[in-house]
Amino acid sequence: MSTLVIVNRAAGHGRAARIWEQIRPVLLARGSEYEWLETLRPGHATELARDAVSRGFQRIIAVGGDGTVHETVNGLAQSPVVLGVIPAGTGNDFAKTLALPKDPSQALAAIDSGRVRRIDLARANDRYYMNVAGVGFDAEVAGEANRIPKYIKGAAGYLVSIFRVLPRYSPITLRINLDGRVLEQPCLLVSAGNGRYYGGGLKICPEAVPDDGLLDVIVGGDFGKAETLAVLPRVFTGTHITHPKVKTYRAVKVSIESPVPLLVQADGEIIGQTPVTFELIPGALAVAGAPLPSA
Repeated sequence: MSTLVIVNRAAGHGRAARIWEQIRPVLLARGSEYEWLETLRPGHATELARDAVSRGFQRIIAVGGDGTVHETVNGLAQSPVVLGVIPAGTGNDFAKTLALPKDPSQALAAIDSGRVRRIDLARANDRYYMNVAGVGFDAEVAGEANRIPKYIKGAAGYLVSIFRVLPRYSPITLRINLDGRVLEQPCLLVSAGNGRYYGGGLKICPEAVPDDGLLDVIVGGDFGKAETLAVLPRVFTGTHITHPKVKTYRAVKVSIESPVPLLVQADGEIIGQTPVTFELIPGALAVAGAPLPSA
């Protein structure tokens, strides 16, 4: 199977570079079936993946974190090309949802197993995402996380960002359309998940299934700052959804309007501002090596 490997050496604060040096000799020994290219700038993985699709590659392996996977997915979505992932970032939330092996050698073996699972993708306006997108507090936190020092990793970096954003952020009234059902209420955040995790392991959409044809929508209501701090630890286990100010919904299409423009994040990347529409695209991505769902 013709395979392009897209390597983001900078991912995981150098972890991806170390992992790449570990698996590169294995791929070299396999001969001309594999080619590889390294990303040079933000958005480059999308360009490389899109070009690989046009060149007829059958499989693309992303070596990096969720940002690298996010970009790669945006280059191959709704194509017949199969995605493989060697998790090498600080969070690896996509790998967590799909129970992909953490060990690089095991991840490569899983990719080569021939097992392929077709999953859904979601789209935030014109941007595909595979994990979680959102509006409100979490998007502000994602924006802050992209500005903090790079040595603060994964969930720790996300927590630092939360404490930076919390003093200046308050719930705002949003108009939310869930497949025609309209809500209008003060919201701390709205998250639309195809996967379960974001922020390096926060289980924001604990019941999301990436091939059930629906987005899991979490609406955090009119939380005060003290209440936000109190409920935050529960996001690590997914038990926040039992809080009376948290409501859960499922929908194919979710549109959000706000009285002032708010940031929108998808897979931790700031992709624009409200208004925004999140939409589920069934079966839009084939993933190599992912365990198949139980019957």
